Amino acid sequence: RNTRRERERLKTMMNMMMRNTPLLLLQSTSSSSTRSTDDKYGKPSFRRRGGGVSTQAMAAGTTTTTTMENDDKIETSSSSSSSPQKQQEQSTINVFVDAAVRSGRGRSEEDEKKVTLEEILGISSGGPPRFFSPLVEEEEEEEDVVVEKKREKREKKPLMIYLPGLDGTGFSASSQFATLSKEFDLVCLNIPSNDRSDVFEIVDIVRAFIERAKEEHPEREVQLIGESMGGAMSLFVCLKHPELVTRATVVNPASSFDRSVWPSVGPLLPQIPENLYAGLPFALSPVLIDPIRLATEAVELGNLSETLEKMTAMLPALGSLATIIPRDTLKHRLQILADACAYINENDGEKLKNARVPVLVVASTNDLLIPSNEEAPRLQKLMGTKKCKIEILEGASHAALQEKGMDIVHLMKRHDWISRPVEDENRLSRDPTFTPPSESQIEKARDGLQFLRSVHSPVFFSTRERDGQVINGLDAVPTWRGTGNRPVLLVGNHQTFAPDLGFLVDEFLKQKNVCVRGLAHPVVSRDNGNGTGAMQTEDDDEEENPLEKQLREATKNTPFAQFMPESKEEKRRQRRAGVPNGGPFGGGNFADFGAVPVSGKNFYKLLKANETVLLFPGGVREAFKRKNEKYQLFWPSKPEFVKMAIRFNAIIVPFAAVGAEDSFDIVMDAEDMLSNPILGDRVKAQMEKVPKARQFDSRETEDNMKPESFVQPVLVPTTPQRFYFRFMKPIDTNGMDRNDEEAVKRIYAETKMSVEDGIEYLKERRESDPFKDVAPRVLYESAAEKQAPTFVPY
Repeated sequence: RNTRRERERLKTMMNMMMRNTPLLLLQSTSSSSTRSTDDKYGKPSFRRRGGGVSTQAMAAGTTTTTTMENDDKIETSSSSSSSPQKQQEQSTINVFVDAAVRSGRGRSEEDEKKVTLEEILGISSGGPPRFFSPLVEEEEEEEDVVVEKKREKREKKPLMIYLPGLDGTGFSASSQFATLSKEFDLVCLNIPSNDRSDVFEIVDIVRAFIERAKEEHPEREVQLIGESMGGAMSLFVCLKHPELVTRATVVNPASSFDRSVWPSVGPLLPQIPENLYAGLPFALSPVLIDPIRLATEAVELGNLSETLEKMTAMLPALGSLATIIPRDTLKHRLQILADACAYINENDGEKLKNARVPVLVVASTNDLLIPSNEEAPRLQKLMGTKKCKIEILEGASHAALQEKGMDIVHLMKRHDWISRPVEDENRLSRDPTFTPPSESQIEKARDGLQFLRSVHSPVFFSTRERDGQVINGLDAVPTWRGTGNRPVLLVGNHQTFAPDLGFLVDEFLKQKNVCVRGLAHPVVSRDNGNGTGAMQTEDDDEEENPLEKQLREATKNTPFAQFMPESKEEKRRQRRAGVPNGGPFGGGNFADFGAVPVSGKNFYKLLKANETVLLFPGGVREAFKRKNEKYQLFWPSKPEFVKMAIRFNAIIVPFAAVGAEDSFDIVMDAEDMLSNPILGDRVKAQMEKVPKARQFDSRETEDNMKPESFVQPVLVPTTPQRFYFRFMKPIDTNGMDRNDEEAVKRIYAETKMSVEDGIEYLKERRESDPFKDVAPRVLYESAAEKQAPTFVPY
């Protein structure tokens, strides 16, 4: 209902007004962007007992009352002028903004019941720091039972504690509070201007507040969010009291303060003569609190004249915001930053290296106060990619939470920082012990697959259960979403080196919104977020294999470079940087997407959780084939996976994949390398360091091969082929007896035969694919900007 044109008109009028307001002229030269928002802001009411106002504070683990004018307490209540429509549609209102609007008006009788801007800023208060709710509901008086239900609903949300920046108020983040409160029970720390608590005392106040919250709700999730100074204090709390915090989000954290110009320049600022210092807060205000942005986005747009009146009334308040850091306060806040950095970065970041609380770092590229763009990767390097996620805001300033279009909740959801309940229909998994990959992780994985996708252009088919018709896509493949939460077991052939695995997992995310859970070799499924990856089994002091080096050079800049083992220098670099190894997800990690080490125990857990499980019975033996074994299956002779599927009433879906094994030739296989007089001993020594997937490999009773050996064959790339997948007709185990050996063997044989039939079907039908060859396919997709069509299934 509020158009962008109206907002732009108001912004222009505000800028014109500011030209005639010398006090605020400097702020008008800062970024003139405004943030479009549909948030509805109303007027808060505060009912006094007597004539005074105070707020609740936490100090030394106890609840105290900090007197601001008198000894009475603030209580939120409903507005007495609520309309019938407002009675039906309750809205949250921003205490900051409402107080700022009212500060420019004359004090009315109604305003006497409400908190003032000076009271919120704590200009006349000496402390201590106190917590308050920055949003209140606009509502009529309600029955106690209704109030209690609302309180219970709020307490079911995770607790979010906001720690402010250098200003100590939280004003700069006020535009984010409405969206944060939808996901969290939000409270804000306020540090009065004259408070002189050091960083250790402030952290102790935060600790005491969390402990009290934990006493009431021991299992409640607690998150921290802080910007600038608040970001550094959030890191401080996480490092000192990791048992109290679930996650933290830090925006341009001042943990880089000690590597900025401020340790040198900062102590000189309070020494500036009083008459000159008076202009300093105004000079800093565009990067601390941008008044223009706050004014243009804070007031709900409606009647133009009424809106303009409100914004005009805010002008005196904007001047107050720019002067909330007096000389002595600035000196004290700079010391807080110095002490926080000293603690966080002590001993070259030793505390960060051992951090236990996951942290999301949001950093701006145009931060002119501190080197935030450099700080984010530094923190990730020290903490590791599993404990530290980063989000870079291109073109954003230090005051990132005020930037146009900024939505911190959206960024948190991108990194899966907001927990989804298991019953959430949009959750990718039904396993409560597994955190599905975040939107950001999926995006990065897809970026890593982009080149291979352009070369191999994978296509998928599935088979309808009712008539056996083959159709395009995965519509005929059941998952727990359409089976009444029954588990589904996908069983297929392992192509050599599994270059198609990433495409398979990604397609289920795209078409079915399901994260398939792989049962993988321990090397593939290990959690390598801190650099302990799949190929890091050799000793650092061993010399590099010259044959591997030659193969890397030969396949450089080709699609098959991904198959070559990384150099020792690259592995060391990745370990230092905390970067996960490359894999089927183009720099991602199979474990991030739900893979677990193959074992009966893990198989049991996944099926019990009603997951969609991915199983390659051929294992390493099938993934590292020998010469002349293209598309052959090497499955164990014992049908154990069928028994487990029957136990949990699972649906088995056989599938076949072709294309990868036609894209290279094997020049040396495991037998060749183990028997080579030069390489044999070295290969055998490395093989013995790799953990085994099975204690006993029953496969050797069927193909007379030796137990599985993790020895990668040496490949020579040929012309890249298109990848094809077909999911066969589902096999329902409902009502079967897992102790019926004949029935179990029949299902096992049916599953294996179905996979073999699928392989033959795809090999035959791909010959009729008009874009089977890579050159015309790449040209078509480049010109049409869509995937090339394939053969018509039958």
